[in-house]
Amino acid sequence: MLFADKKSNLFLTLSLIAAIFCTAASAQADGDSKKSMTGIWFTASPASWIVQTELGAYSGATSMRWELEEDANGMISGFNIWYSPSVSGGPGTRGAMCMVGARDGSRVVITESSVQDRLLPTFEFTCTHRKGRRARCLGAGFSDQPPVALRGGMTRVKDPAERDTNLPGWVIGEVRDFCSGLSPLIPTVVEPYN
Repeated sequence: MLFADKKSNLFLTLSLIAAIFCTAASAQADGDSKKSMTGIWFTASPASWIVQTELGAYSGATSMRWELEEDANGMISGFNIWYSPSVSGGPGTRGAMCMVGARDGSRVVITESSVQDRLLPTFEFTCTHRKGRRARCLGAGFSDQPPVALRGGMTRVKDPAERDTNLPGWVIGEVRDFCSGLSPLIPTVVEPYN
């Protein structure tokens, strides 16, 4: 009988310890949610970029919509739908990129590839995530494109519907499904809808 009491006390003690650890882990996850990149992010104002061509350097701006998911290990996946007005006054350009990244404290690195070839990385962002809903980012292109660099601020929004007015929901769904591997169909984001 004494052995049974010790066994039940041990079980009770272990159960309490497990409950304390689970509660602490849950509290830490909730406390870190402001640090997570999970969510929908928009450029606070159009991000500035500059590109070097054979005719010299020229600059412009782009608006971006990032939809990101960060796991407990700081690994990030998602996509970017972007729009750049023409620097010559013609129609603008729109595209979509699949994204993967990682976090180390407040530093975040995200590499993206075009939906046309999601295995060929074309651009990398280095961001400092600060104040929960804001991130400052620098980007640099690589691969077979001309040298290009970008600077901008991203803001996470609670209700993206306001900002998505010029972007049909089916486009967002196509890009999301493609980049997450749920659909083999390349999204049709290059069509104008403004």
